[in-house]
Amino acid sequence: MTNMLSFDPLGAQLSPVSLLVIAALAGLYMRGLARPRRLRPQPAPWQAGLFFAGLGCLLLAFNAPLSPLGHSLFSVHQINHLLVRLLGPLLIVVAQPWGVWTAGVPRNLRQQIAALSRQPLVRALRSPWSAAALLVAALYVWQVPVVFGLAQRVPSVELAAHLGMAAAGLWFFTLLLDPRDPPEGMRRGARLLCGIVVIVSNILLGSLMTLKEVVLYGATDPGAGFTPLTDETIGGYTIWVPSSMVMIVAIVLVFNGWNRAEERRWNARHTLMQQSNSAALEFPETAQELRLKVTRPNRDLGRTLAVAALSMFVVVMVTAITVASLG
Repeated sequence: MTNMLSFDPLGAQLSPVSLLVIAALAGLYMRGLARPRRLRPQPAPWQAGLFFAGLGCLLLAFNAPLSPLGHSLFSVHQINHLLVRLLGPLLIVVAQPWGVWTAGVPRNLRQQIAALSRQPLVRALRSPWSAAALLVAALYVWQVPVVFGLAQRVPSVELAAHLGMAAAGLWFFTLLLDPRDPPEGMRRGARLLCGIVVIVSNILLGSLMTLKEVVLYGATDPGAGFTPLTDETIGGYTIWVPSSMVMIVAIVLVFNGWNRAEERRWNARHTLMQQSNSAALEFPETAQELRLKVTRPNRDLGRTLAVAALSMFVVVMVTAITVASLG
């Protein structure tokens, strides 16, 4: 059984499973684009470019040269995690390929997918907090030294880890950047909070990894030119800063989507008011009505941002105290 799990015919240079998965995603996209325009959305050139750039990030993370280097350098392995967990999925989701993919899927398979989406487990995973928890767990679980070492020794475990990270990232950003308004899409405030939770988790783990003074993994190649502690410090910085920057971009996109949703609702106000008299209360016509309308949402948003700032301050203090006590 152990020999079967360790069997890796191509070594760390190429990952056949990743090549098949990425080729399937690209092929389905091209198949959708080949359908008549009346049956699919027409993506802009920048959307197609972002989609294939996201696939390129995944391809780079799963295969040479980064994959072999990730077995000898902890810092390069964290770059792999950054590409496969955050950057690649974010680029793919921003491209919004779902309509093109749907057009490329056979009708009977679309019906099966629709039935699957109504299952209780899938509905539970559509919770923003479930998606955020999966994304955070995809980072933290595989940073446990024992689990990290197992993934380094057994190719199938490492492949499962990276595929799980990619799936968690795609699911999280799909819910976070869903252009639909509630109830089909997540509430905008919940999206913002979930993004902040992920950033705080990156900062907490990354800062601890960066500032620690002991070697936890010992995965550094002796010929790398720097010490294992330096290698792990660089890896922690990758978890801390670049990963958080990717999430800041995602949060900016959430705000942009929030603004576009309000513009759509305002432009459709006459239709909405014709459908329901109570909808007229949603569109203030005087300055006083506007103040009454926005006071509570603005206060809630201010509290959210204040909690985010306080959380980051607490993370910094906890990290400093932990590092000082370990020293």
